[in-house]
Amino acid sequence: MVEAQLRFTFALPDPQPTAQAEIFRTALEMARWGDSHGINAISLDEHHASGFGWSANPILEAGMIMAATERIRVIISAALGPLYDPVRLAEDIAVVDQVGGGRMTVILGLGYRPIEYAALGKDFRRRGRLMDELLDTLLTAWRGDPVERGGERVEITPRPISPPERLIMVGGSAEATARRAVRFGLPLQLSDYLPDLMAYYRNLCAEAGIKPRVHMVAEHRPGMVFVHEDPDKAWAELGEHIMWEAVEYGAWAAPDMRSVMHVRGVTGIEEVKASGRYRVVTPDQLIDELVTGGPRAAVTLHPLIGGMPLDEAWKSVHLLTDNVLPEVRRRLESATTANESTSSK
Repeated sequence: MVEAQLRFTFALPDPQPTAQAEIFRTALEMARWGDSHGINAISLDEHHASGFGWSANPILEAGMIMAATERIRVIISAALGPLYDPVRLAEDIAVVDQVGGGRMTVILGLGYRPIEYAALGKDFRRRGRLMDELLDTLLTAWRGDPVERGGERVEITPRPISPPERLIMVGGSAEATARRAVRFGLPLQLSDYLPDLMAYYRNLCAEAGIKPRVHMVAEHRPGMVFVHEDPDKAWAELGEHIMWEAVEYGAWAAPDMRSVMHVRGVTGIEEVKASGRYRVVTPDQLIDELVTGGPRAAVTLHPLIGGMPLDEAWKSVHLLTDNVLPEVRRRLESATTANESTSSK
């Protein structure tokens, strides 16, 4: 069935504690609502030293969301692996995985902002080696084998209920990322439409005699949406919130990185609209897109973007859950029934 996600960053242009607390509470309410109204997953990410309260602890946030829901999955894309103590992360992920009953997937990435490494006392130049040490510790601990730490052999508990290949993925956009995924026998998440890198990864898997497990952004790069009955009005009255995130987030992107999430160098709303990474669509437009895409189509709603007024954010969520998804489901089921009827004749 169609994959519908809500994305939360919790970032605000002016991150006053009381305002940000309201954003956290609203995100939890939206997750609870989505859990029983057709939303499949919540998407989180991680950044530090942002100045905007950007999602700084996605493992904790995932635990809060799963404690408040019963069905919905949480996808962390991505957690900045080298910034964690490996043993502590092994424990934290295991606890949240147990609480959620296996509903979390953590994509582990290197990150690309030296200031984040400085803020957490890590050496940016050693990020590749730190990631390898992290993955080795996670996999060793979750097998139930002792881990060497400070001259001691320690057993790490609790252990997750999910197998590692379901719980964690290696994310990025470089050949080193593909080699790391193969070396550790973990799935690969590509951060943009990168068919050459996918082919490189598949060749590595063939040489290693392992089955490739890779997820890549679709060629048409669907971006994030905000649903509104009048997109022109929304851009005019609410576009400042989208523009704020596009500018601030795009400015972080390193020159050599590839990511579907970043829009570099934008200075006006028309440029943001032209990028296709942030889209405002009507319910009917989104219905047509998803029906055309078929059962494997996907949509990511970013309702709280850039301090969006909460009433407008909720309107967007309700348009998705109350109007779009039921109609998409109805049309796809009707098409399936019609195809089955035709093939049986």
